[in-house]
Amino acid sequence: MPLTDPELDLLRELLSDDPTDEVFLQVGEELVRRAAWEEAEDVLRRGLEAHSDEPDGWALLARAALEIGDFSASLRAWTRSGTKHQGGEEMRRVHVLALERAGRAEEARDFVDAYLASDPGDVVLQAAKERLDAPPPEGDLSAADPFLTVRRAEQYAAMGRIDRATRIYRRILFRHPGDIAIRARLLQLDSAEIHDDELTHDLSEELIDPNLVPPDLTMPMPAITSASVKPAPPRSDQPSGLAEFVASAREAERRVHLGDVEEDEMPTSPNLAGRPRKRRKRRTLLKR
Repeated sequence: MPLTDPELDLLRELLSDDPTDEVFLQVGEELVRRAAWEEAEDVLRRGLEAHSDEPDGWALLARAALEIGDFSASLRAWTRSGTKHQGGEEMRRVHVLALERAGRAEEARDFVDAYLASDPGDVVLQAAKERLDAPPPEGDLSAADPFLTVRRAEQYAAMGRIDRATRIYRRILFRHPGDIAIRARLLQLDSAEIHDDELTHDLSEELIDPNLVPPDLTMPMPAITSASVKPAPPRSDQPSGLAEFVASAREAERRVHLGDVEEDEMPTSPNLAGRPRKRRKRRTLLKR
């Protein structure tokens, strides 16, 4: 019977105090039912360390280990689950899929033929047989990028660079989603062991981010080359009479404001070119 959330939480608290408590089987079964594969694998593995003679626990562990990608652990658990579970529909599927993804294609092919003989309508086993019997992928088959071909992926696989081969096959499969041979080969490569030192040499390291600025890039200073553009003269080079004119004009404005002189008597600006400037006489608004 399925557990409610409060019931499951209560049993989890019991396992947090003692992972080998007998309730591990009940909790593991509920977690498998909820597809909480990682937690289920952890609970079942710890519980089976103290209750190794529990076939139901091994059967549940085989399913959980398969789902998290630990195919070797799944096959070991399947072996210890006993004939009672091994003959069931779900455990037959677990067995074949674990063998296929572990790279043991010949064994998987033998078992899938034996299982289909007793249950020819099993669609999961039929799909596995199609993948196992599929011919090798065509060497010239490529992704949208014509340089990413099956031949190139296999060259990487031969060099031990499974990560690069897998990436190329996934891009090829994206362009050819119905190719069974590509799917089968990709499953085989996904199950292959990838060493830690290979993970440090990812393809993304070979690509340049277009948003990055080169570290040695220096922007040139703008240069003005036009001969007509000249800098402003310094204050010392300005005409000497300009300062005197400004001072006299301010004094005249003050005197006009006080009524001492007429506006017509205001000094005119000096002619810097040496020629007298003509100023039109104007009457103030007060005398119009």
